[in-house]
Amino acid sequence: MSSDRIVITGGGIVSPIGVGLDSFWEALLARKSGIRSLAERTDEGAKPLADSRPLGLWIGGAVIDFDAKLYVRPRKSLKVMCREIQTAFAASQMSLDQAGLSDSLPASVGGPIAPDRVGTVFGSEMFYGPPDDMISAIQGALTANGDGDLAKFGELAMREIMPLWMLKYLPNMPACHFGIAVNALGPNNTLVLGEVSGPAALIEAVSCIERNLVDVVFCGASGTRINTTRMNYRGDLPIPDVDSDAGDHSIAHASRPHDLASSGVVAGEGAASLAIESIASAASRKQDVLAVISGYAARFIPSPRMLNGSQTAARGSSDAIEQSILGALRKAELAAGDIALVVSQGIGDTSMDLAERQAISRTLGDVPIVAPVAAIGHTGAAIGTIGLVTGLLSLMHRTAPPTLNAEQATDSIRLLCKPQPLAGNHVICLSHTSEGNAVAVILSS
Repeated sequence: MSSDRIVITGGGIVSPIGVGLDSFWEALLARKSGIRSLAERTDEGAKPLADSRPLGLWIGGAVIDFDAKLYVRPRKSLKVMCREIQTAFAASQMSLDQAGLSDSLPASVGGPIAPDRVGTVFGSEMFYGPPDDMISAIQGALTANGDGDLAKFGELAMREIMPLWMLKYLPNMPACHFGIAVNALGPNNTLVLGEVSGPAALIEAVSCIERNLVDVVFCGASGTRINTTRMNYRGDLPIPDVDSDAGDHSIAHASRPHDLASSGVVAGEGAASLAIESIASAASRKQDVLAVISGYAARFIPSPRMLNGSQTAARGSSDAIEQSILGALRKAELAAGDIALVVSQGIGDTSMDLAERQAISRTLGDVPIVAPVAAIGHTGAAIGTIGLVTGLLSLMHRTAPPTLNAEQATDSIRLLCKPQPLAGNHVICLSHTSEGNAVAVILSS
């Protein structure tokens, strides 16, 4: 193992099936579903009426009873944190604790870690405020005939919303809030790249360490597709067709990656974070190494839909996914046969899932695969980092985990129905977008 390798020393997760690495892993092994009716959600998001249609819009992977006060310090910061910022902070605090940095951070001059040697690089997305924030301004801007006066709306909105309103919803605030909390004065960056946001942020974080800009970087991502405002537009991916007569059983099993009969993508929410540093840094602190980041590659090759703009053309780029896999293998100096597990992004969109299967078949062959989205739904920008945490846990526990609903998946891919021993030391984690971005990251024990 090279002395210049970058390693993971801590991790954290907030997900619909568990908060914390242990809870998430146990639920994954048990094939627990976090998909439920949004009537059960415990945040302030929209809930369905009795006759709400389509039903598939009103199910999702909601994180139940999440309490940000258990993690966020100082608590007064909560008033300028939307839910996605809160979950990102919580996951990052967990990664800090596991990395053995609780006594070293916040960083201080003359302390164990200097402030300018700590960085934060996060994956993110657009965060949306609740419609309730604007109701009064909208109503006040209506004219007698029911039209809207935009000038008056702007005036009323500026007057009535709280002065710090925008700070609650800026995509770069997860990295900023956690950076402030740990007094990280090193690189602070945010990448907004759809599903690949988190893994792309990891690559940037690795670069910061390799360039000797920092010793430790917290690399996380947060996202949601069940925010009330975000739910008003779900046209980017198909909404699943759920059989209301089948009740809760149908809902719990509605997220079906790599199922040729899948009708759409179930939405979810979540956040995940990793603490990374050089092997030398971890050794100097006598900190256990959880995994090595041994290879990675990011590629863009336009998808058919991106190329011709047709709504009927295929989403996802199998060529981009293939080239990212090959690039990661080259960087890690590994062969396809060295990969013991693929963490698939499979989301239940037949077009994007097919692109991924084609790339895996051409590069890795018949390898065990896990698709965590089956249990938690599509978590927006968090999806890739949750995949990385899944790969990390598989290495830590020397186990290839099963996939919920694997029985319904096509037999052209090897999703496991039961846990099995991990037959090797290398896991590859895939993420990709409908437009043609793809990132592959190889983690090794």
